[in-house]
Amino acid sequence: MANAQNDTPAKVKVTARVTGLVLGIIMAALPWYVGGPHAIVRPESFWNSLITGLLMTGIAIWALVRRRAYWPGWAFLVLAVWTVVSPDTLSFQIAEMSVAHLIVGVAGIAVAIVWIRRALGRLPKDRPVVKGRTFTECSSTERTLYGLVLVILGCGYLMALGYLYMTHEGLNGKPGITVQDIAISYYGNRSGTKLEAMLRGPMHDFAPQNDRDRIIAWLKSGAGESGYDKTIHPIIERDCARCHAMSDLTTYAGIHQVAKVNTGMSLLTLVKLSHIHLFGIGLVAFVLGYVFTFTALPVWFKNAVIATPFVAMAMDIATWYFTKWDPIYAYTVVVSGAILGAAWGIQIIVSLYQIVFLRVDESRSPN
Repeated sequence: MANAQNDTPAKVKVTARVTGLVLGIIMAALPWYVGGPHAIVRPESFWNSLITGLLMTGIAIWALVRRRAYWPGWAFLVLAVWTVVSPDTLSFQIAEMSVAHLIVGVAGIAVAIVWIRRALGRLPKDRPVVKGRTFTECSSTERTLYGLVLVILGCGYLMALGYLYMTHEGLNGKPGITVQDIAISYYGNRSGTKLEAMLRGPMHDFAPQNDRDRIIAWLKSGAGESGYDKTIHPIIERDCARCHAMSDLTTYAGIHQVAKVNTGMSLLTLVKLSHIHLFGIGLVAFVLGYVFTFTALPVWFKNAVIATPFVAMAMDIATWYFTKWDPIYAYTVVVSGAILGAAWGIQIIVSLYQIVFLRVDESRSPN
């Protein structure tokens, strides 16, 4: 009996690695599956699929030979994640290739998780599940505190969504917020300037149409200094200076900084926003997750819902930098933000419902 139990993890480890080997071979063969290398629009797409597949295959073979090594599982996980989020997958220039990449990548992530789990040997099947307290065992004071915290944080998140909408809406010159607006925020509008993007977007209602048309025409003509002195400076003084007193827009040298081609947020700005969001959203995720631990739900479900915001937050912030490199990653920013919001919505709504409606265990609750 003991031997059978000891053999099980070994079989699982071999199964995961063999599955990884198969996925690597499939990944390397995909360029031929979609009609041959000549069918690939960009040569880098062909080489990305081939090289990633060969690396997966090589790592799986190494792991089968060196079964005690820990690093192959983590390396395979990185390659699987890259398969899902690579520009070739998200661009959908070749639908068959993108769908196949998604299937292989998601399957690879699942395989890598099992692989790492069994390789470390830290999560045995028979480990005990320790259940914590629920809202039925909390005092009335605790439930009041948790409920108020959920309401305030929920309102704060709605305000954040409103701010996000107002700062990104209309950057592409059209009403509403779209994925293109998100891409312009990080990648920029390489066919225009920052000033033009602001005039067509958030600043649209703060200057008359004629004045906006004159400024945009000046930008299109090359944004020369003589045109600024004759036409643009009076408009800036009349429409912009009162709100942008801290910005040096009343001189040609100052406005020239925003009259350049719009390349989106600078790296400095991205780093500043990243550390603010990681600290702030991390603390919010901790508070909401902690309160959610008191819900009377299956442990596996609670673990998944609590972990999801942290994963989505990391994916969201990482793809800001990817979007700065390639605008196709704006779709990942939107998806990760939606996943974060859905997980927080579940935590807040379910927790509030159980705080209000779940019958309290009076024998165990002090108040």
